[in-house]
Amino acid sequence: MESLIKREIRKIPFLNKIKSLAKTKDLEVYLVGGTLRDIFIFGQIQKPDFDFAVSKGTLKFSRDFSSLVGGRLVVLDKILRNVRVVVKRKNKFLNYDFSKFRGKDIFEDLKKRDFTINSLALKIDLLPRIEIIDCLGAQKDFKRRVIRCSSSLSFPEDPLRILRAFSLAALFKFKIDKNTQELIKKNRKLLNSVAGERISEELFKIFSADNSYLIIKSMDSLKVLEEILPQIKPMKGLNQGPYHHLDVWLHSLETLRCFESLVERKLKKDEDISAYLNQEVAQRRKILHLIKFSCLLHDIGKPLAKIRRKRKTLFYGHEKIGQELAETISKRLKLSFKEEEFLKKLIYFHLRPGYLADVKKPTLKAVYRYFRDTQEYAVAILLLSLSDWRATRGPLTSSQRRRSHERVIFSLIRDYFKKLKEKPLKKLVNGYDLMKRLKISPSPLIGELLRKISEKQSLGQIKTKKEALDWAIKYVRKKKV
Repeated sequence: MESLIKREIRKIPFLNKIKSLAKTKDLEVYLVGGTLRDIFIFGQIQKPDFDFAVSKGTLKFSRDFSSLVGGRLVVLDKILRNVRVVVKRKNKFLNYDFSKFRGKDIFEDLKKRDFTINSLALKIDLLPRIEIIDCLGAQKDFKRRVIRCSSSLSFPEDPLRILRAFSLAALFKFKIDKNTQELIKKNRKLLNSVAGERISEELFKIFSADNSYLIIKSMDSLKVLEEILPQIKPMKGLNQGPYHHLDVWLHSLETLRCFESLVERKLKKDEDISAYLNQEVAQRRKILHLIKFSCLLHDIGKPLAKIRRKRKTLFYGHEKIGQELAETISKRLKLSFKEEEFLKKLIYFHLRPGYLADVKKPTLKAVYRYFRDTQEYAVAILLLSLSDWRATRGPLTSSQRRRSHERVIFSLIRDYFKKLKEKPLKKLVNGYDLMKRLKISPSPLIGELLRKISEKQSLGQIKTKKEALDWAIKYVRKKKV
C-alpha cells in the first residue's frame, strides 16, 4: 500500500513547494481528507482537489503559496480561516484548500472531522517517506466498507452530515455503521435547520449513484427522508385499490427500483436514450437524476385527492395536486427554474402515456398531440410511465397488459428520436398570411389556426400554402355557423 500511496502522492503538483514553504515558516502542514481517502478506496486520486491542515497562519501561508505558483486566492471562510488557491495548469484547474487545525494539534483536528474515512493525514515535511496518521481506525473501515462517524458530536456540529453519510455510502457502495445509524435517528430532526440548497446537493449526489433505490430505502427506514420531504408521510399506508399491490409510498419506491433496473438492463445500451438521460438540466444534474426524483414524487398528490365512491378508492386530479406539491418541494430545496419545471411536467403528465397505451395502436393525431403537449419532457414522461406500470402489479392488472403498454411506450420513444433526426417541416403559413387572407385583425383565433394547421401538416393532411389557407377559410366559416 505504501508504494501505491507514494506513486499517487508524487502526482500532486507543487507539493514540494508546499513542503519548502512549510519548512521556511516552521509550520506543520498535513495532506488530509478526500485525496487520501480516494487512494485507499480507488487506488488513485480521483479529483484535482487537495486539502491541507495547517498549524497556524493559514491566510499568510496560502497567500505566499499562491504567489509562488501563480494562483488565485479565494477566502472560503474568514472565521474558520479556510482558504482556497486555484491554479490553472495544462488547461485544468487545481484546487488547494488550506484550513487551520480544528483544535490544538492534528489529532484533535482529525477527531472533529465528519467520518472516519475522511480522518487520515499525511505529514508533508516527512516526504518522500510516507507516514499515515490514522487515529480513528479509518483503514479498518475501508476494509469493512463502512461509513462511521468520527464522534457522537459529528451530526449536531453539522446536521448536513446526516445526508452526507448516505451520499458517501452511495458513491462508494459502503454501508453505514450501526452506531452511526442510531446517531442518525437520534439527530435527524436537526435537518430542519439546514438550508434547502445544501440538502438538494446531497440528495442529487444520491440520485447520481446507480444504487439510489437502496440508499433512499435506507434513508426512509431511518426516518430521514420524511424530515426533508414531509409530504411523503401521508403516502405511507394509503391503500390504492385492486390495481396496486403496494400502498402509495411503497409503490413510489418500487417505481424508482424499476426505473433503475430498466436503466441498467436496457436503457444504457441504447445510444439515443443513454445520451438523452445524460443531458444536464442544471449544473451536474441530469435528466436521469430528475426522473429518479419524479419516481418518488409522481403520486404525491394522491393523499389529498383521495375520495371513496361506490366502494372504490379514487384519486381524481392527483396529478394536478402533485404538480403543486412539487413546486413547494422545489422552492424548499432551492431547485433551479428548469429543475422545478421538469419535476412539475413529469408529475402532471405521468398518466398521459397510459391513456395512449390503452389502445393497441394510438392514432396519429393522439401521438402528435402527446408530443406537442409534452415537448422536451416527452421521453422522460414515457420512461416514468414505463417504470410506474412495472411497479403496478395488483390482482386487476396482468402481465399481458403491461407488455402491451411497454410496446406502445417503446414505439413512441423510437418515433421521438426518429423525428428528432429528420429535417423539421417548413411552416406553410404565418400569422400575417392568415390575417391577410381572412381579412381579420390580430386575435387568439390566429394562434388557434396556426396550431391546427401545424397539426394537420404533421399528419400529412395539408401539404401546401394554398391548402392551409383554404382550410383556414373553411374552418372560420364553420365556426361562425
